[in-house]
Amino acid sequence: MKKLASLFLISFMFSSCSSLEQSIDQLYKEVRASSQYIVKENETLWSIAIKNNSSASKIAIKNNLEKPYVIYPGQKLNLTNLELISAKEIDVKSINWILPTKSTIKRDRDGNFWFIFNGKVGDPIYASRKGKVVLSGPVLPGYGNFIMLDHGDDYLSLYAHCNDLFIAKGEEVSSGQQIATIGSSEIDKPTLKFQIRKSGVPIKISDVEFN
Repeated sequence: MKKLASLFLISFMFSSCSSLEQSIDQLYKEVRASSQYIVKENETLWSIAIKNNSSASKIAIKNNLEKPYVIYPGQKLNLTNLELISAKEIDVKSINWILPTKSTIKRDRDGNFWFIFNGKVGDPIYASRKGKVVLSGPVLPGYGNFIMLDHGDDYLSLYAHCNDLFIAKGEEVSSGQQIATIGSSEIDKPTLKFQIRKSGVPIKISDVEFN
């Protein structure tokens, strides 16, 4: 009887160890899979970088991509530890930005890097600082009608899911100028998704101050 109990205990222990090893192996596979990104149709390095709160240059460095950084659907990109890739420390200046829409619209957040403004279709969108239009239109999959402004000193501001666009690529805009209206392009309700970047990397919401 004791021998039978001992055999049962040993069998149970091996079964538990095997099950534990399988669980660890599965977890490891999931962790590895989460760091791998498969490029979808019409995606660019910029759209992938924005989606993953990183910069196109970091993804290019991580994956040994050379200019002009051509990617293709089905390509596998390694996004592991992108935050560790940095040529220099990012210095965020104390800058007051213009609120990108009406002050009466409630401000929310999506993670640590995106501001969300749930207004109505047609509500105004303003340039948060003086700058030059880098992108304007449905140019980044998943972000609808999209605007990117270059403010100099490596600062960019992003405006996603717009309805009407009043500026075009290459134009200069002044601080507070209306550049678009809130819309619901590629999203289920009227939304302005707004972000500020420094040296290609998103700035934390806590570091952004609005006038």
